Amino acid sequence: MGSIVDTLSRRRFVALAGATSAAVLIRPRSGRAAVNLKLTHPADTSHPVHTATEQMVKNIAERTDGEVQITIFPNNALGSPTETAQQVRAGAVDMIILNPANIEALSRTIGVVNIPYQFESYDHAHRTLDVTGRDWMAEQLAKAGFTWVSNYEWGFRSLSNSVRPVHTPDDIEGLKLRVPPELAIKLAFEALGAITQTIAFQEVYLALANKTVDGQDNPVGTTYAAKFYEVQKHIALTKHIYATVMLASNPQVWDRLTAEQRTIIQEEATAAGQSARTSVVQQEEEYLAAMEKSGVQVTRPDIAPFQAKMEPAYAELRSNIGDDAWETWQGFVEAAKSEG
Repeated sequence: MGSIVDTLSRRRFVALAGATSAAVLIRPRSGRAAVNLKLTHPADTSHPVHTATEQMVKNIAERTDGEVQITIFPNNALGSPTETAQQVRAGAVDMIILNPANIEALSRTIGVVNIPYQFESYDHAHRTLDVTGRDWMAEQLAKAGFTWVSNYEWGFRSLSNSVRPVHTPDDIEGLKLRVPPELAIKLAFEALGAITQTIAFQEVYLALANKTVDGQDNPVGTTYAAKFYEVQKHIALTKHIYATVMLASNPQVWDRLTAEQRTIIQEEATAAGQSARTSVVQQEEEYLAAMEKSGVQVTRPDIAPFQAKMEPAYAELRSNIGDDAWETWQGFVEAAKSEG
């Protein structure tokens, strides 16, 4: 029992130490008691997701005259993404910036957002999530126990490895790759002939360094921030999956806010999401240049041959997600092409 208590105490200490409150401490002028909310997310404090959220929190405090104040718990300070999602559903934490893949156990249909090679560009992904598919995705989040607030950005996922440069699907054949506990990523790499192994994020650097696995996949910003490039020789911009993150709230917490407070939060959250998106895209080339300078080889393969290998992955994903949800979502994806 002592070890469990010690573990919980350490987690509580880390959470408190890692919390950042960007709220301006303003005494509410309305006479109403201040609403103090906790927001958790997995990003490092240097990531655009965090910096944009800090600005959002400041703006919300100022615009509500101090009525809504938010404390941010970054970098998985309150637990893993799956654990914190459950905390938000239970009301122990108020808000979360989550990867939809982390709640697929609660809503299989939400897995459509991670279908490999479905988006042609960042703009195409944004139009699908913000316009054509937004209301449907919000409904899926609601069914899973969350209120959707706004879309943020992780970015297109790229592949790094320590064995060889990747130009074609054949170059992935036989590579031992770490994958997160996300079905779409596992199936995509297995369709390309890789051998996959699920390893927790905090253990990935060591697994790469000691050659337990040959490589891993993440958005460029994450690969850079986690310094995976220090133990990887090659990065390929395979863009196999576009990874979004979304700001969501516990529904009861959201409903307790006034209509004016909800409007302000949604407006500032939308602005923060757009800011994060802009920074993620702009910084990709900067991070790639920095990694190349350190000796990493960056390749930009033609993705068409990779997409052509996805049929086995598509078949299993469609079976898991369901035909109706698959067809509905593909309609949103196609409609977003014409929106451009």
